[in-house]
Amino acid sequence: MISILGKTRSDRKPLTPHELAAAAVLADLSVLTVVMARLTPLAAMASVLGSVPYAVLARNHRGRVVLTAFWVGLILTFLLAGFGAATQVVVMALFGFVAGRASRDGRSRLWSVGMSVLIGWTVVASLTFGFLFLFDDFRRLSFEAALVQIDGASVALERIGLGSLGDGAVRAAQWMVEYWMIGVPLFQLGVSVFLALFLRRVAGPVLHLVARSTPRDRPKIEFDAELAETLTAPGLTVVVGENGSGKTTLLNTLAHQSIDLEDGESDLGLPGGVAIIGQRPESQIVGARVRDDLSWGLVDQPSPEALAVVLDRVGLAGFEDVETTTLSGGQMQRLAIAAAILRKPRLLLSDESTAMLDPDTRTMVRNLLIETAKDGAVVHTSHLPADRNIGSRLLDLDADLGSNHDGELLGPFISEGNESG
Repeated sequence: MISILGKTRSDRKPLTPHELAAAAVLADLSVLTVVMARLTPLAAMASVLGSVPYAVLARNHRGRVVLTAFWVGLILTFLLAGFGAATQVVVMALFGFVAGRASRDGRSRLWSVGMSVLIGWTVVASLTFGFLFLFDDFRRLSFEAALVQIDGASVALERIGLGSLGDGAVRAAQWMVEYWMIGVPLFQLGVSVFLALFLRRVAGPVLHLVARSTPRDRPKIEFDAELAETLTAPGLTVVVGENGSGKTTLLNTLAHQSIDLEDGESDLGLPGGVAIIGQRPESQIVGARVRDDLSWGLVDQPSPEALAVVLDRVGLAGFEDVETTTLSGGQMQRLAIAAAILRKPRLLLSDESTAMLDPDTRTMVRNLLIETAKDGAVVHTSHLPADRNIGSRLLDLDADLGSNHDGELLGPFISEGNESG
């Protein structure tokens, strides 16, 4: 219990932009699931899928992120679908949290079910019983609404030849309403066990994929301190190699070094930290307008003058109020670079950022990487022959570079003194 609910030092730290985005997006997914299930009687059981986003958050983030997502989901669901649907968010968050922590810690199925009952069912049953006991009018209204929903489902079942199943559901609901002090907790106990088992089976594969993508569990390579220092020194390092040679894995390892595994903190995306741009900039753009995307996630909002300077630097002068959906691929790539250099990163990681561009835009992006390297460290991966000579250092992953059985990168096969331009 303590390992699940206990707070750590990192829980008291403010949310990072990455954590806030994860909480908002996954809370929205949970809300959508609960609201859609609420509006469709036969899909009511589908609301249990709303636990999966919370399980993902609990598996991958600290408790404060899950709590933030819970409040976002609770408020949105209440505004969209009322009190009854909002109570489902409480259930989804509790059970999703237990499932996520169980996956993170490698717990057994029995442990997951037992902890779900101990935490989820105890809390939900206590709150439900107390609320129904104190508010008579609300209890009658809730039971009437539930009976109407079950009657509707019964009619639908009868039309498809399952009338006996519908009649049984109606009788069970009527018994539960009459003896609600016993029926409601028993019903919630059954739902708790089912939900715990369901999440174990359905959310398990999702959580496994999430685990593989997290910095703590992602397969990574390791290399000696001398090579790491060389790669992250001021200047432009070009890493070349064929597809599958390990270029992206190397960048992931460099980004991984910026993360404190004890508390999960990272300066990734923060001013003065690590910035990453890829070959598909549309996946990195989150703002509706150019100015929104540039300043997204920054605590200290940049001035209009600062935005104008960085946009002029990447050839997008006057684009502040342009909608990002109207930008071409090359313009999106330049916007991604602008967002990165606006944060003045100590390390800029460019993963094949020149691969998907036309020749003119590719030349412009290369020049931007060269210019950015004058103020810090830039590591640019590419399989294009023309990119080999733009940096001050070259790391060739195809030059007899391999790894041992422990995943340690052998080498370094790095040359210095390339001409930039």
